[in-house]
Formats: sequence, structure tokens, C-alpha cells
Amino acid sequence: MNIIPVILAGGIGERFWPFSRSSMPKQLLPIISNKSMIAETFSRVHPFCKKGVQPLVVTGKAIASKIKKALPAKSSYDCIVEPMGKNTAPAVAAAAAFCKKKYGEDSVMVVLSADHAISPKEDFVKAVKYAVELAHGQDHLVVFGIHPSRPDTGYGYIQLAKKVGASEKNEGFLVKRFVEKPDQKTAKKYVSSKKYLWNSGMFVWKTSVILAEFKQYMPSLHKQITKAEKAGLNQKALDTFYTKCIKESIDYGIMEQSQRVMAVKGAFQWDDIGSWEAISRVLPQNKRGSTVSGKRVFEADCSNTIVANNSNLTVATIGLKDAVVVTVDDAVLVIARDKLPAFKEYLKELKIQPKIPKSLF
Repeated sequence: MNIIPVILAGGIGERFWPFSRSSMPKQLLPIISNKSMIAETFSRVHPFCKKGVQPLVVTGKAIASKIKKALPAKSSYDCIVEPMGKNTAPAVAAAAAFCKKKYGEDSVMVVLSADHAISPKEDFVKAVKYAVELAHGQDHLVVFGIHPSRPDTGYGYIQLAKKVGASEKNEGFLVKRFVEKPDQKTAKKYVSSKKYLWNSGMFVWKTSVILAEFKQYMPSLHKQITKAEKAGLNQKALDTFYTKCIKESIDYGIMEQSQRVMAVKGAFQWDDIGSWEAISRVLPQNKRGSTVSGKRVFEADCSNTIVANNSNLTVATIGLKDAVVVTVDDAVLVIARDKLPAFKEYLKELKIQPKIPKSLF
């Protein structure tokens, strides 16, 4: 049985502007360590790359050529280049067709995002092995659920049903339902009930099983990827597939519909690094609750403030409270932390300002 790491590396990561841009999105940047986020992900999946198996990266045309530069030398991988972003369902369908062609229908896909923070690696590997055991042995779709440490309204949730087993610290459950991002009151109820996990957006399944679920729940998409497969799954065939296929998430298109879904409650630390707010969760805080990242930063008497410097400038922050300060060579962001959830709306306004260069985005 071959285990294939499938790394979804599309998207711009707009909420990490000005670090992250369409020409150099956050998955290619060293956001939480001295390695790019995709390099961290490659390191995490290395234990599964055996017997000729190598990671499969699904990414956009704009950054496909830049991925190799963001990885250690001699890194080898296969790549599906999307001519346009169509969300995760088409990306997974294309990856499944590729895995079927190269490794056979009995192969197991481990579908991960390129820009998550996960530690420790050893515990993650153990959780994946258990999920592979469930996916391969019981022909189920397996999602990694994360124990919620706070009532976060930025994540979808998974309601658990019957427990089906355990392996070391990892537990397996049948899934009762997926729920969309809740409001604060509902999120608090989910957390206190202890019957819900965060939906990590990381999945494990047999190639044959996910293709069967596409056939049942997204038949048009299944027909389109089957046609691309018969055409050789070359770039021309993929371009045609992406031009014609629906734009949909794997959660809505498959996971919320499927009747054979399990969850593994992973015994590892996880964060989706969705916005600048995440920096305070994954990097150290000082005694005043502030987090500083980068060189040439002077911080004094700031509380609950995030300072990130990726420029040649010296940045001094003094007496700030509940703020985020981000500096690169050609842009500076200063924002109140309570405005971060609405940052994408502010960014829309910023993009249409006539005096601001489009190259900044």
C-alpha cells in the first residue's frame, strides 16, 4: 500500500498581507520558523515517502515555478498546476486521478494544506498512520479533528458520534455531521459540550473511495475528471477540466454529504495560521502578552501586541496596546487586533486606491 502526501498549495493568504501576496503567498514564506511553510510541510510528510512515492503538490500557475526555490535542495515532488483556482473539490479530484494513474486505486491519499503549523512531528506521523489504518481498512473518508482550545468562530466544527477505536493517544470516531463556522454563542456551546472538534481541513482516504464519493455526490465533476484522465491527465487536459468544472470546497461537495466519514482526534498541536492573530499562538509571548518576530525590532511597554518585521528597516514600537504592526520593504500595516477579522474587507478598499501600486498585492 502506497501512502501519498497531497499538499494543497494554492491560495494567496491575503490575511497575511503585506507579507503574503499573489506573487509570493504565505506558503512560500518563513512565517513561523526559518523555513518556508511548504518546506515545513514537506519535512512533516517525509516519513511516508518510500518506495518511489513522492509528495504531490497542487498549486496555481502563478507560483508553481517558485515552489522549488522555497524547498530544500534536491527536494523531489510531482505537481499539478491549476490554471485557475476552483477551491478544494476540483483540486482533490485532480489529485485523486493522478494518484490512481501513478500508484493505483488502492493507494491512500493524505491531503494536507501547505500552510498549517503542526507539532510535534512525531505525534502527527502517529496520527496519520492511525488514520491510514481506518481509511484503508474500513473504506471511510477520515478527517483530522482538533480538540478546541477556545470558542473560535473562524473554524468549522465536527460533531462526533460513536467512538470506533484508538491508537496510543489518537482516538477514532464516526462523524455525525459537519457544521459551518458558528457565532460566538454557538461556538461556546460546542466547546463546553466536548462533543465537537475543529475541522482541520486535513483528510485521509483511499483513492478509490474518494473517486466513488465524487461519482455519487458530484457526478458532473467526476465525469469531467474522468474525461481528463482518459485524455492523459496532461496540462491541456487539466486546463480543460479546470475551465469547465464547478468551483466548490471538498467540505461542502463531499464531506457534508458522505455517509462514510470518520474523524481522528489528533494528539498534536495544530493551527491553520489563518491570520496575523495566529502568530501570538505559535510564537513565544513576553510577560506583557506581546509577540515579536524578525530582526531589528525594539519593543517597549507594549501589551497584547504583535510586531513582525521582514524588512531592512529598524522598527520601534512603544506603548502600543492590542495592535499588530507588520513591516516589509515596501509596505507597513498597523491595525488594531480587534479589526483583524474584518481585514479582508479593508484590503478590498486598499486595493482600489488609485495611488497605491497594484504590485503590492
